[in-house]
Amino acid sequence: MKKILIVFSIIIGFTNCQLVDVLEQDPMYELDLENAITSPKMAELALNGAYSYLPSTSTNYLFAALSGSFMSGAMLRQDFVTSGNAIYYSERYLNTLSYSSFGDGEWSDDYNIIKNVNYLLTSLEGINDSEFEKGRKEEIVGECHFLVALAYFRLLRQFGEYWDESSNYGVLVRDEIPSVANAVKARTTVAKSYEEIFNHLEIALAQAPAYTTSTRASVQAAKALKAVVLFYQGKYSEAAVAADEAITSVNPLDPSYSNVFTNTETSKEVIFCRAFSTDEASDVSYLMEKASGASGLWGPTESYMNLIEGDPRKTLVTENKNVTYNGATYNVNTVKKIYRPNDGVPVIFLRTAELYLIKAEALARSNSSIADAWAPIKELRGRVGSTNLTEPATRDELMDEIFKEWWIEMAFENWHEWFAVQRFDRLLEMNQSLAEQLEDEQEKDEENNTASFVEAFMQKLETRKIYNIPTGEINANSICEQNPGY
Repeated sequence: MKKILIVFSIIIGFTNCQLVDVLEQDPMYELDLENAITSPKMAELALNGAYSYLPSTSTNYLFAALSGSFMSGAMLRQDFVTSGNAIYYSERYLNTLSYSSFGDGEWSDDYNIIKNVNYLLTSLEGINDSEFEKGRKEEIVGECHFLVALAYFRLLRQFGEYWDESSNYGVLVRDEIPSVANAVKARTTVAKSYEEIFNHLEIALAQAPAYTTSTRASVQAAKALKAVVLFYQGKYSEAAVAADEAITSVNPLDPSYSNVFTNTETSKEVIFCRAFSTDEASDVSYLMEKASGASGLWGPTESYMNLIEGDPRKTLVTENKNVTYNGATYNVNTVKKIYRPNDGVPVIFLRTAELYLIKAEALARSNSSIADAWAPIKELRGRVGSTNLTEPATRDELMDEIFKEWWIEMAFENWHEWFAVQRFDRLLEMNQSLAEQLEDEQEKDEENNTASFVEAFMQKLETRKIYNIPTGEINANSICEQNPGY
């Protein structure tokens, strides 16, 4: 039986490997695997097909970049919108963790990356090394394994109990060409999920090309991702070392914080991102124009504004302005860092500032000195001219400053603030919608002389750390177990 591979139809010669160039081309079509990838040129096109599944449309951009902001309590729909949807229905559910299918698109996209890489790697075995420019076949293999490692890691963090290696709720490892015979498959453990990710990363570290652009996988991106994965695995001593090794002169901190977002594609601080083609940018910019542009329908919460008050990044991250809604004018705060007029700020997966924060928190959690753990935070704040550089006197103060820095430096990018409130156990402090819900549940318990309402609410917070496995997967895959609480 012939296997099918999805690839991109390209109408111009392949002279530039930039992702953005390929994304300008025609839609996908299907080819027989035996005949699809038989040359270096077709291998390059198929590789770009795999890259294309990184978030691109407006709704996928929302879920990839901003869902965690709503969930954590950093972003909200403006108060003047009192009914219906300002932009998209998720704005009414994410801040109360009342979701059941918001991760379906990301699940599909990440497994499409994995599937297409599996096809490509199989096909590469049939192409002689001599047909490629020297070393390029190895580089393609390295890029493939980086993309798979990133896809599995994203899946593990959003659908698996990534914080508990003893858990059985890991990812579905799809390491074969898809067929009817292997469609039904059980989830692997969290420990095995991490093992799978590191196996792919080791190949990427050995074979991926050197960094030339943030839109392509590189050995530098593999080093950075390794530090990130170790950090979320809870191996803090190893994560601190890996972060230090990944902080190099190739990707230094950008002297200008705002340049990271106004010129993401060229800022050396950005190690790996998903940039947009012209058509995609138009789609994303429509969403962000309504969210942070003239409409200003979404904005930072009071919790976020209180945290960033007094920091030089306040005017770089947020903007206070008047907006008009239904004929009335309102003065609101909007998120400036993710807004470029008539354009889309790329989805940033890895940047150097994150490595500084990982190093700081990993050192703090592995009992290094306060001075050593504080140094990366001091450098991040020094970059923007902050005067808040005094070394904390206690470990509690140190951890508080590291938490604040995660929110100030990294919010509204890629779920960083959501994972921070989980690690620091500050969700109810930062998410006022949930705090108000807890008060309601406490009142119910008092009225009924019980503790069951609060207990049920707190159990919901625990299970909503991660998304549900999409219904489509559960229906088609009878032995794929759903996450607890769904």
